[in-house]
Amino acid sequence: MRLFLFFALGPMLIAAGCGRYEVTLNDQPLHSLPRLFTDYRIDDPALRDCVAQTIRDNKIAAGHDLTRLLCTHAGIVDLRGLEIFGSLEILNLTDNNITTIEPLLSLPSLAQLDLSANPGLNCTEGGALTTRGVVVVLPAQCQK
Repeated sequence: MRLFLFFALGPMLIAAGCGRYEVTLNDQPLHSLPRLFTDYRIDDPALRDCVAQTIRDNKIAAGHDLTRLLCTHAGIVDLRGLEIFGSLEILNLTDNNITTIEPLLSLPSLAQLDLSANPGLNCTEGGALTTRGVVVVLPAQCQK
């Protein structure tokens, strides 16, 4: 009976324990880890760090898998590079130094955008997203 359990349950336990490792036999992969998404370029260092951390935390393997991004209090200035994440639905950029949201205007899936506490923001750009049905929270200076 013990031998049966060893041969029946042993491979399952080994496979379950190898979730974070690549397993090969004779240099042929039996189990490979999904590769994290790296095919993007973001110049702003604070935004780049936030995106990279989100990709690692959520094990994002493709750009379209990133649907939620929370980058608050990060010192972000430039949003260029986010255009590649066309499946972004929720984006929180509270308390940064953003002046323009032009790179976000082409995100087709965007549903919620929080830009509160961005004192230098161009207030007129938020209207373009609002007319598309995006729920936009603007900074205090835009709510006059």
